[in-house]
Parts: sequence; C-alpha cells; structure tokens
Amino acid sequence: MRRGIVLILACFFVIWAVEAFWLSPSPPGDLLWVMRQEGMLLTGILALGAMTAIMVLALRPRWLESPLGGMDKAYRLHKWLGIIAVALSFAHWLAKESKPLITTAIGNAGRLAKMPVPEWVSVLKPYAKTMGEWTFYALILMLIITLARRTVPYKRWYWLHRFMPLAYLLLVFHGIVLTPYGYWGGVGGWLLAATMTIGVIAAVMQLIRDLKPAYPHKGTVVSCTRLGDVLEVQCRLGDSWQGHKAGQFAFLRVAGEQEAHPFTLSDADQKNHVVRFHIKQLGDWTRGLSERLQPGLSIELDGPYGRFVPPDHDDGAVHVWVGAGVGATPFLSWLGQHHQDGHAPQAWLQYACQHANDPLAKALKEAAALHPDVHLDIFADGRRWTPEQVLQQYQAGKPLQVWFCGPAAMGKQLEHALKKSLPPGSWHLHNEHFEFR
Repeated sequence: MRRGIVLILACFFVIWAVEAFWLSPSPPGDLLWVMRQEGMLLTGILALGAMTAIMVLALRPRWLESPLGGMDKAYRLHKWLGIIAVALSFAHWLAKESKPLITTAIGNAGRLAKMPVPEWVSVLKPYAKTMGEWTFYALILMLIITLARRTVPYKRWYWLHRFMPLAYLLLVFHGIVLTPYGYWGGVGGWLLAATMTIGVIAAVMQLIRDLKPAYPHKGTVVSCTRLGDVLEVQCRLGDSWQGHKAGQFAFLRVAGEQEAHPFTLSDADQKNHVVRFHIKQLGDWTRGLSERLQPGLSIELDGPYGRFVPPDHDDGAVHVWVGAGVGATPFLSWLGQHHQDGHAPQAWLQYACQHANDPLAKALKEAAALHPDVHLDIFADGRRWTPEQVLQQYQAGKPLQVWFCGPAAMGKQLEHALKKSLPPGSWHLHNEHFEFR
C-alpha cells in the first residue's frame, strides 16, 4: 500500500515540478509570496491526484488486482488516499489563508504580479473559489464520519459517500479555473489535464452506475439457514457466473436495493453456478438479512474478487493459516477446494472465536477432518490465541508462510510479533484486509 501511495503522489509531484522549476516558474517576487503560490499549486495538484486515483479505484477495475495484490488491498489504498487527499486539501487551504500573515510579516511590496487571463476565467473565478471551499468543508465532514464508524450507521455513511464523485467534479472545476492559465501550455499542464480527464470519466461512470444500479451476475436464493449468529446462504446464479477461486469474495446485494456488502465465498467452486456464504450478523444490514433473504428471492453479485487464494504447488514452506470470527470463511473454501483436488498440504490451521460451539468452528472441524495433514486448533472459551502460536511453528531453514484473515488489530499484532522475533526474509504474511469503510 505504501508503494502505491508513494508512486501516485510522486507522479503528481513530478507534474508540478516540471512546471515550477523548468517550463512555467512563478513570476518574480519575495520568497514567501513565491512559496505561497507554489505551495497552493503543489498541494492542490497532489490532492487532485489522490482523488483521481480514488475515482479509478472506486470502479473496482480487475486489472489492478494483480499489481495491488487483490481488491481488498485496492480498497485499503482507496481509504488511505482519501485521508491523504483531505490532509492535502487542508494544507492547500492553509497556504491560501496565509496571505494576511505574509502581508503582516513583509508587506505587499513583493507580491507576485498578476498574469493576464481570458475573460471566462475572470467570470468563473468567484464560483470556483466558493465551490472549492465548500467542497473542502464537505470532505472534512466526510472524513470525520468515516473515522467515526462506530457511531455513524453504515447506511448513512454509504449514502453520503455516493456524492464523492460529484465532489471530485467540483474540485476539477476549481482546479481548471484557478490553476495559473500559463500552466496549461506546458508538459505538466498537459499531463495534469490528461489525468483529470481520466478522473472525470471514472466519476461520471460512478454516477451513472448509481443511477442505474445493476450488478453483472443475477441469481436467486436457494436456501437461508440460521446457525446461531451466522447466516448460511446458498444462491444459484445464471450462466454469466464463470466460477471462482477458493478464498475469493463477492459483493452481495438484494435485487432492487442500493446497498451491497462484500462476503467471502465459503465454498470451493462446484461448477454448478451455486455459491455459498457464511454471514456473521454484526451490523444493521446483516442482522436484517435473515428476514429479507428467503428462498426464491432475487439477488445480484459483483465479483469474484481477491487474491487470498491457496498456493497451487508445494513450495516446501511451513504453512500456518490463522482465522478469527468470520475470517474462517476463506479457509473453509480452501479446504473444500483441496477436498476436490485430493487433500490439503501440511498446514497448521488456528481459529479464534468466543465459544467452541461457534457454527464456523464446527464447520472448520468437519472440513479439516477430511484432511489428515491439516492440524486444526480452536481457541475459544477463555483459551486465547496469541502470535506465539504461529511463532512455535517456525523451523530454521524453512520459509514460514502465514495466511491471516480476521480483525485488523489482531493482524497488526501478528505482523509485529513476526518482525520482532524472526529473521528478515524467513517469513511472509498474507493478510486479507476486509475493512471496506
């Protein structure tokens, strides 16, 4: 994720630098006034660059899954780019509001000379300033709502989030009008215009998609069984569904509704267009599913996505699979796939839950019983899982491959323990990031 963020921001930094230091530098003036001008340009271009990447990522393009390591990683990048875009917008606003401070410090004598602009720029400038400012305030509010996910219901956040493409279009208008007119005549301006065009196309596609909601795969609910706080749902899809790999996920939506949620496909591909989900009832939407999902009900899927799939060959490594809560589902799918192919390679499967009678724990026991080389350990009823359980499986001279799907805090704890306790290069952590908000 860090590489993706650095690469995106570096590209837009180069766009700014080409003009600032070579083709179209600021007019002569005192250093503070020049710094203010270039600071506004730099932060504005970087913020627009981050938001352009966000617009593209929001379309869920499949061609990005391989370089990013899965759609879950793309959503994680999307989230952090949003936070960075708001931070850069705040820096842009601070640079703009620094005018009185600079005036107080050195006066107006060294201000940059105003360059002539076309009439249409003069006419639109007040509107661009107002729209940019109010959109910035809206982005700040959206960030607060996103970070306060425990207090703001998902449905309200989802509806507000749908207006982000419109906010992007307003910021593009703001950028086009207020960027110095001479900037657009150089290479940096051409590159910025090209990337903004891509962002505008992506934003318009999102708005059209929201106005005419239709997921590519349609089907019907075959069965819906309540297992404690878990809902087991089976759906039959049409011929458009070309199957999936064990460990992938899909976005599920009830036909006619707007809201959709990602769930792991907890069965291996049976080649019969039937898919199965195990859905924990954790929020308002999932708690109401048992009442809405009835056999025969129409549903829609978007997917499959994800790269959290089992290795297709014996790599000679020590394999440890760690799941918690609904994080059991990809491993259920893996075990089902291995059952079709023969049997699973030697692996240590560790699952953490509250009680041993957890329905997902029972499902893992049944699936693992078919694979003598899979050693299942359930941590429940006061017996807590710790990263030490993974570290105990380390064997010097053999790479340690750890696959984790569960709460983000638990994953960070595991990663910290691996970095602290094992030699660099001796382990690899495959992490499914399922925080999509």
